[in-house]
Amino acid sequence: MTALIKANLKNWALVFLATAFLFSATVFAQNRGDLQETIFRNTDKLLALARSEQVSILSPSNFKNALDKYNQAQRDFKNGKQLKKIEKKLSEVRTYLNQCLDAAKLGKITFESTLKAREDALKANAPQYAEEQFNLAEQAFLSTAKKLEKGDIKNARRRVPGIDQKYRAAELNAIKISIIGNVRNLMKQAKEVEANKYSPIIYANARKLLNEAEAILNTNRRSETSAKEKAEAAEAEAKHAIFITRQTKWLKKNDKEWENFMLDREIIIEAIARELGFTPTFDDGLDKPLKRIAQISRNLQNEKKELIKEVEEKNAELRKLDKDILAYREKEQGLQAELQEKRYKLEMKKRREDRIRSVEEMFAAQEAVMLRQGDDIIIRLIGLTFGSGKSTIEPELFRLLSTVQRAIRKFPSSPITIEGHTDSRGDARFNENLSYERAMAVKQYLLANMGLEQSRITALGYGESKPIATNETSEGRSKNRRIDVVISLGQEVL
Repeated sequence: MTALIKANLKNWALVFLATAFLFSATVFAQNRGDLQETIFRNTDKLLALARSEQVSILSPSNFKNALDKYNQAQRDFKNGKQLKKIEKKLSEVRTYLNQCLDAAKLGKITFESTLKAREDALKANAPQYAEEQFNLAEQAFLSTAKKLEKGDIKNARRRVPGIDQKYRAAELNAIKISIIGNVRNLMKQAKEVEANKYSPIIYANARKLLNEAEAILNTNRRSETSAKEKAEAAEAEAKHAIFITRQTKWLKKNDKEWENFMLDREIIIEAIARELGFTPTFDDGLDKPLKRIAQISRNLQNEKKELIKEVEEKNAELRKLDKDILAYREKEQGLQAELQEKRYKLEMKKRREDRIRSVEEMFAAQEAVMLRQGDDIIIRLIGLTFGSGKSTIEPELFRLLSTVQRAIRKFPSSPITIEGHTDSRGDARFNENLSYERAMAVKQYLLANMGLEQSRITALGYGESKPIATNETSEGRSKNRRIDVVISLGQEVL
């Protein structure tokens, strides 16, 4: 019996030691993660700024040196090397990045037309639809940028027209393949369903727009943007014609469904009207409720302008308060002044925490997740989604962005950073540009609707470089495709 008790005690001791070891390992891993975030934070921010300034193409040699040192620092941290050595390498990374940013200023002047041509090629998704042409343009650009880094300005400027031409050729080919090709297929589909018979006006307009797009691309190579607009309009009209044709055929086959067809439209209008605070009647058709909806929308726009004016007045009051506080601090001396300042800071901290909690309560679980990172608040907009390869914000998402506006107004003097992220599918350069375009779309929406100063809000595109989940599963990729709104509180006075 004694031997059995000893054996059991030994087994329990082993279990306890194993549990304690696993717990310690977990805590250690968490602490290592926090330590890495602290050590790399400033360098990561500078790296993101450098990427947004396109230093990877404007100062490729310095940027490569910066990335090499950065990757070495990450490996050293992973392998448990001395922090002093890691911090030294990160300091070298920041030196290279600052050199990149200086070189980028000259590069943006020298390559102004080239950057525009490259941006247009990326928007047309040339890395996918005209990969060989786009890569040739990239190689020529990088080679010339290296010459500029070495001070060969004259030779770099001489090469600019040729590089521009390569990017424009890649863009043109991508437009033809991606947009014109898709519209041609839609027009063929429209003809097959007899859209030319059931929706002749819209079908004819789609055909006209497609012909105009093709004519522009074939005769005026400087009007790619105009051709793209024509092709997109033709695509929308072709889809419209197909929809009307299918709807008409269905109603002809089910002629007793006309009433339900009209009622469905009325239900949609009624739902919008109720959201705006009135119950519509349809005794005179749809015009009367639609006109009232339009009037209420105009009233809401006017109300928004008044709110923006009120916010500007409040901001002026806050700036005055800041001056008053500064004057008070300059006048007060001694222990009493120090005590008062401590009380003030505690009160400001409490107010800040109260405001942060109020922001957390603004969002539903499916809309956003609130995170804290040092003095930063991160609003991860899990409910803000974009179409594949698109950066257009759909109207149904305006309500979520209105909540974001309310959250930002809680911190009227804090800098705002809009961070765009993608998954790893597709070309990395396209993903980086797409993430920046999406962040810029959110930035432009906030600027247009809040009256913010341009200098207060920044848009950064990280592409696929900062995943928060695995890219091996659709669920993980969905999490990685995200927009983060970062509010930097710093020493804000509330």
